[in-house]
Amino acid sequence: MKILAIQGSPRPKVSNTELLLQEFLKGALSAGAQAETIYLKEKKIKPCLGCFTCWTKTPGVCAIKDDMAELLLKVRECDIIVYATPLYNYNMTALLKAFQERMLPLLDPHIIKVGNAHRHPTRYETKRKMVLISNCGFPEVKHFDGMRKVFQTMEENGYVPLVGEILVPAGELLRQEALRGMSKKIFEAVFRAGVEVVRDGRVSKETEEIVQKPVLPAEEIVAMANLFWDSQIGADQVARKGNANAIGDMRLVLRGMAAMYNPQVKPGLKAVVQFEVTGKQPGNWFLAIENDKCTFNEGSHAHPTVTIKTPSEVWLAIVNKEIDGQQAFLEGKYKAEGDMTLMMNMKNLFARN
Repeated sequence: MKILAIQGSPRPKVSNTELLLQEFLKGALSAGAQAETIYLKEKKIKPCLGCFTCWTKTPGVCAIKDDMAELLLKVRECDIIVYATPLYNYNMTALLKAFQERMLPLLDPHIIKVGNAHRHPTRYETKRKMVLISNCGFPEVKHFDGMRKVFQTMEENGYVPLVGEILVPAGELLRQEALRGMSKKIFEAVFRAGVEVVRDGRVSKETEEIVQKPVLPAEEIVAMANLFWDSQIGADQVARKGNANAIGDMRLVLRGMAAMYNPQVKPGLKAVVQFEVTGKQPGNWFLAIENDKCTFNEGSHAHPTVTIKTPSEVWLAIVNKEIDGQQAFLEGKYKAEGDMTLMMNMKNLFARN
């Protein structure tokens, strides 16, 4: 089985779309498929002129001389075409849209009726199927509805069955190292989707439902997203050296910790973890644990179980795995007072495997 992946992100190799696509392809390769990825950002593909030369003067051959001619040959030879795109304005990217428009030479201009609708027949015999992979920043999967309708219409009118929809809301969480454990089920399901396409001919509904379910409640995703944008607006956009995905806001970090709280480590725990933060992002915040839930709170608690006193730069470096937390404590880079047993168990309490 030959898989041709068309990657439409304008940030082709550092995007959330790429993470999902490569995990899908790993699954497909493990099941015995061959795969090739085309990064549209790296190709010269001009917009369709609507001249219909490919239907009249040179049937099957586009008048525009660019990289699309080679890609059309690859499309004709593949068994599965995977469209991978982030959601831009409730649809595919302009890169992918231009690619799709330029596939006109693969159709015959005559109009025929099939079932209850009229369509153009294909110029070449084909048995290929298609898969859609996408992600967005919103927490609800409903935001993909417009783009899904486009692909469903392509399926109805283009003889190419849509055999998988890998749609991931809140895709920005996928690149956060601190939340990687929570995203594990998503990546496992995307890998399984690749296996299923090769083995079964389509992605199961059960697998699609797993990837469509956000790893956090919507209100947590929204709060973290808004904190992130607040930290970026007007700030110097300088990424940490060697860690472009580092989290740079203390409130965002602490909200993330609350979201990652794992009650299975110590069921029924009731505690308060107070943070007294100095440095570039000073402030007082605390995490309240009760009824197997953890909440993020502004200010100081009257009776904290443990108090962590740290410069913001140190705690951010720990969370972003730039330094080891226990080693930093031993070296006096931050201090803790109160229940030290709770303090030493925090790594397990605030991690989702």
